[in-house]
Amino acid sequence: MLTKRDDVCVSAAGDALRGLVKAAREEVRTGSRMIERVVGHFGGFDLGILAARGEETPNLYLAGHCLYNAEPYQTGPALVAAVLAALASVGKLHADAMAQLETRRRRLEAIRLELARPFEHEGRLTDLLVKQRELLRQLDLDKDEAGSAKVDSEEARQAA
Repeated sequence: MLTKRDDVCVSAAGDALRGLVKAAREEVRTGSRMIERVVGHFGGFDLGILAARGEETPNLYLAGHCLYNAEPYQTGPALVAAVLAALASVGKLHADAMAQLETRRRRLEAIRLELARPFEHEGRLTDLLVKQRELLRQLDLDKDEAGSAKVDSEEARQAA
């Protein structure tokens, strides 16, 4: 439960964040490009604001090794709640990323083991390739049309 002092701090922080959002919105409206800048530090992260042309409300974010976006709101208390929610999501997002990394490591190890195994049909493949080369040699499929026509005409003349 928030004390009167906590409520005053949240209100002051909300007013400051709301002022940053309003200033960023105005800067984007009058300027020709988007803005992205660090405006402070919170919870061990850089607190930044991103405002793009055409967007209604500039977005606050926390940046460290990763970027954690806060939901865009227009009121002070909602902005404070959004930044706190972004900070609270760090632990869960970290745990999810670690689980995904472990899954990918296991999959990579399984793929490496599969690649190290010999091809189980290698002997059969070699035999078939030898037979294919022999058939190609017997059929003379690598001769050109003119050479084949000449051979056919010589065979026909010898038969007559």
